[in-house]
Formats: sequence, C-alpha cells, structure tokens
Amino acid sequence: MRKLLLYAGIVLLCLTTGCEYKDIDRRIFVVAIGIDPGEEKAFKVSLKLAVPQGEVTKIDEKMLIVTEESDSISEALRLMKSKVEKELDYVHCKSIVIGEELAVGDIRHILDWAVRRRDIQLILNFAIGRPAGLDVLKVKPPSERIPSNSLIMAMSGEGTESPFIASVYSYKLMRDMYEQGKDPILPIIEAEGETRFQIDKIALLDEHKIQLVLNPEETRLFNLLTRPNLKTNFPAKVDESEFQYYTESSTSNYKITTASTGAPVIRYKIKIKGIVEENSTQELITHPLLEKISEAGGEELKQSVEALLEKIKDKRLDPFGWGLRYGTRHWNNETEARDWEALYPDLKFEVTAAVRVKYSGLIK
Repeated sequence: MRKLLLYAGIVLLCLTTGCEYKDIDRRIFVVAIGIDPGEEKAFKVSLKLAVPQGEVTKIDEKMLIVTEESDSISEALRLMKSKVEKELDYVHCKSIVIGEELAVGDIRHILDWAVRRRDIQLILNFAIGRPAGLDVLKVKPPSERIPSNSLIMAMSGEGTESPFIASVYSYKLMRDMYEQGKDPILPIIEAEGETRFQIDKIALLDEHKIQLVLNPEETRLFNLLTRPNLKTNFPAKVDESEFQYYTESSTSNYKITTASTGAPVIRYKIKIKGIVEENSTQELITHPLLEKISEAGGEELKQSVEALLEKIKDKRLDPFGWGLRYGTRHWNNETEARDWEALYPDLKFEVTAAVRVKYSGLIK
C-alpha cells in the first residue's frame, strides 16, 4: 500500500507544471499609479515603475513611467504589458493618484477596481492629483533615492509629520464611501514643476465626487478635530502683539444633544497644552501674559472651528461621522437614518477651546 501511494505521488509530481514565480531580474515593480481622463478613451492610466538594482550599495535610482489609454483600467494595464520586457509586479504599489478632473466626476469605478484586484494591497494611499495624476507621478525631488519614496513617506507619515496631510488608505475610503452617516475625504497633491509637490489641502466628497476643498488653514483645523496630539502651531493675538504657540498635546471630542424640542446641538470640546514658540515683540513673557495668550488663543481657535463646521454643514457633508455617531446612540434601525437627515439642516454647534500655554519655551 505504501509503495502504491509512493508511486502515485511520483506520478502526480511529474504532472505538475511548476509555480509561476519569476525571479526578481525578470520583474519590474509598480510603485505608484496615476489615473486621469483620457483624450480619446475613458481612462488614461500611468504606471511609475522602479527598476530593481542588483547591488544595494551602488543604488542609482532608475524609474520609468508608462501610459496607456483605454475604456477600462484593467485593459489599460494589459496593454502596457506589451510596452515593457519584464513582468509588472504590483506588490510594492503604495499610491493611487486620481486626476482632479476625474475626481470631480465619479471615483467609485476606480475604487472598486483597486479593492477587487488581488495583487494590490488595501493599505495603499489614495489621493487627488492636481492638475493631473500623471503630473504628480513625474515629480522627482532631489532627495529621493528610490522611485516614489518621497510620496510614500509623506502620505504614510513615516517621514514628515505635517498637520496639513491626511492619509487615506483604500480600505478606509471604501468603508467611508458606502457607510451611512459618514462621508469620505481625500488629500490633494499639487505638482509644482518636476522636483516638488505640495500636500496641504483636503477634498471632501459625497458618495462619489468632490463637493468641497478645504484651504490649508481649514485642513489643519480638520486634522485637529480628527487626530489626537496634532503637532502644529496656532496664533494668538494679545492687544497688538502677535504670538504663536506650539501644541505639545491636543484632544478633541464631541457630543450630540437632541432635545424633544429645539434644534440638535453638537458640542465640541478641544483641549490643548502648548508652549510659546514665537513672539513678535520684545516683551518679557510672564505668567499673567501666558494666561492672556491662552485665553486669546482659545477664542481665536473657537471662532475658526465654528466657521469650518458651518461651512461643512452648508454643503450637507459629514466627514466627521456625526450621522454614524447618532445612529449608535439610537436603536431604531429602520428610521434613524431618515431622522438624522431631517435633523441635519437645523444643526447648531457649540465649541469650547481650552488652551493652556504652560511656559515660554527655552527663554524664560
């Protein structure tokens, strides 16, 4: 019996065709994908390719951008395989940049393709490219050693820790796109020539397209409300003197109050501990002055946050998940979504900003 099983095993091994593994020198890695509207077809797909190097100590960055137009993204990728001599490998793809012209239409088709494709990770970063995704892919900063590494480090937070950048992974975008009670967001990457990009704006989307773009200051406030311990600075004006305080720690939370009569109220509580980072005068920083800076900074922050919330409400958007929070506090699954839609136009905001500037930096 054992001999029979052994012979059967040998026969089966002889019938196998082997694995589809290709050696690294026969593969070329896709590190970023740009998708724009085509001139003749529906999509213009661009791939930023990193050519593998043999010796790590002698790295000389080599990259290639391949572009193809087609009515489907999958077909464009198949056509591009005939433009390179090596197998396209997507396991290192970390970014998909959608052209702004395409993002003002409908991005659901692109998102659906990215999530379904088995060799593309769900933790890649989605962003909007301005003026186009291809322009962003062409950017090559002088400090970049590995193709598209600067973009990956900026978007993932592994490099710079900017208060103006919001990372959006594909799984999160997919969840927010179809979640009832929360709207998705996407960062905007602006190409400034071929050696520099700027990421300091956020686009707010409804179910499928851009509805509102926040400026850099509004983007910083948005990140303050959605991210704990945001490292940034805010202004404070005392009399005629201008100060800037750095946030050592920050928290933000909110509650939704719905009374039987009257409009629903969302109460935000923001707490910041900071230090004086810049003083426009030669005035000596004393404890009473620190208290004035704290009070002035809290008041300015309160007004700015209230203006941002009202602006978002006017567009009937919900990137903070207010509707989702409302649904978790009410137990009628059949009517809670309709109830929130009816309450939304009457929303009121109450913001409390408790700023405590502890000390004046290294100069006492």
